[in-house]
Amino acid sequence: MIMATTEDLRTGLAVLDLTALVLDRATAVLSALGTALILGIMLLIGVDVTSRFFLGKPIAGVPEMVAMSILAIVFLQLSNTLARGKLTRSDAFLQMLTKRSQRAGDALDAVLHGAGAVLIWVLLSAFYPLFMRSYGRGQMIGTVGQFLAPIWPVHGIVVIGSALLFAVFVTRTLALTIHATRGRP
Repeated sequence: MIMATTEDLRTGLAVLDLTALVLDRATAVLSALGTALILGIMLLIGVDVTSRFFLGKPIAGVPEMVAMSILAIVFLQLSNTLARGKLTRSDAFLQMLTKRSQRAGDALDAVLHGAGAVLIWVLLSAFYPLFMRSYGRGQMIGTVGQFLAPIWPVHGIVVIGSALLFAVFVTRTLALTIHATRGRP
């Protein structure tokens, strides 16, 4: 079973299973917000194109809003993608190993998820000071006199999304480690 969902990775340990369930629900909420943001951006682009064509007046700041939204959408939806077992990866070797030994496959998958947790921790550690600086200084994006928007909300979404992604990686690492040592229920 490769890239199992949170449901598939139940361990029988109430604390870990409850944590995974809470994370699953929290990531689903963020993913829904990301979907709403996609729809909002599509609507904004449609209105901007229509306004340019019929009125000759574009909406100020659309390129900046789209650019910021793309970053926000990725981090709103990434943790749920992992929690649902839908994160794209190359797993031919892992599938072959899992067919031979479920426990060995789970052990390697736990190592890979642990590596993911480490990488996201590095990202989170590097990005958090950027968020604090953009918030503290009130940094803006855009052109003075035309359109300005604060950048810190997007940086905050990156921090929150990364933190949830890290938590999902850690809980999956723990669950897979338990499956590798005890076997699957």
